[in-house]
Amino acid sequence: MRLPFIVLCRLVVLLMAIVFIWSMPACSKNSGPNDKKDSTDTLPKKIVYDSAVFYVSMDIWVYNTSGVYTDTFSDGASMKIYIVNGVMKFDSILNQVPVVYPSSGSNGFYKAVWIPDDIGEINITKATGLAIAGDTLAAISLTQTGCVSPKWQLTAIQGGTTTTGGGEPNVGWPLAFSFKTNVPPLTGQDAFKLVQPGSEWYIWVYRDY
Repeated sequence: MRLPFIVLCRLVVLLMAIVFIWSMPACSKNSGPNDKKDSTDTLPKKIVYDSAVFYVSMDIWVYNTSGVYTDTFSDGASMKIYIVNGVMKFDSILNQVPVVYPSSGSNGFYKAVWIPDDIGEINITKATGLAIAGDTLAAISLTQTGCVSPKWQLTAIQGGTTTTGGGEPNVGWPLAFSFKTNVPPLTGQDAFKLVQPGSEWYIWVYRDY
């Protein structure tokens, strides 16, 4: 009667040994100091770009350009500047048509009538830029083409003699400016501001994102 019992005990031990061996983890070909790496380490990593976009507006107001009455000449332009990892791209350059208000007037001796033109004192045809000072400052250079001062027709009240004045070519404004780039999004700044008797000059920069 002991033989079946001994056989049964040995069978139980054998089964326990099989279960123990089966439950042990299998060997891995990646075992070693680097086996803790996640399998996603082999996937392409997402590249993070340092990017921002700035809206720039340039405006001038010059008073009494006729020399006869208190007129207001205004001109302006705008553009977008994209900066990605220090590289600049210029977009949406828009030159406004100059305006004089009121466009005519008199001082009792002369009558002045503004002769409209489509260019004015600002006519940007090219823009280049450079990020400097650790990408905290942007320096912008502009090319202006065909800019002229306001042109007027002057007529003497007595005698009716008519002459024209103004319309002289000039280099345009501005030719260069700079602004801070390390400002928070949705922030505006005065890149240039000059208010003096007879004229006002502004360059305003707004960071969108």
